Amino acid sequence: MLTLEPITSGIHDGRHQHYPTPDLAARTAETETSAEETACRMLLQFQPVSYLRLVDAAGTVLREYRRCDFFLRKSPLRVVHQRVALELIDERIAGQKEIGKRVAMSA
Repeated sequence: MLTLEPITSGIHDGRHQHYPTPDLAARTAETETSAEETACRMLLQFQPVSYLRLVDAAGTVLREYRRCDFFLRKSPLRVVHQRVALELIDERIAGQKEIGKRVAMSA
């Protein structure tokens, strides 16, 4: 079992620090591939998250995912980000079509 821990950075107690993101629980993932997709969605959805730590069951940090990884050519998150972004666009278009159908039916 893998866990994605959201981390925020900023001025805290008068110093620049990294600390767990308040009010945002860690997410679990079965595989590293599903963790990458979850990381992508979390980084897109939650702006206060600076990066995500991927931690295994023993508490060892396996990897850190950052927003800048979306743009790095050799990053596995680049491909995942493109796929997730297209899925989100498709979901939004489907939602707009559904709203259009409801409006047309009510007229």
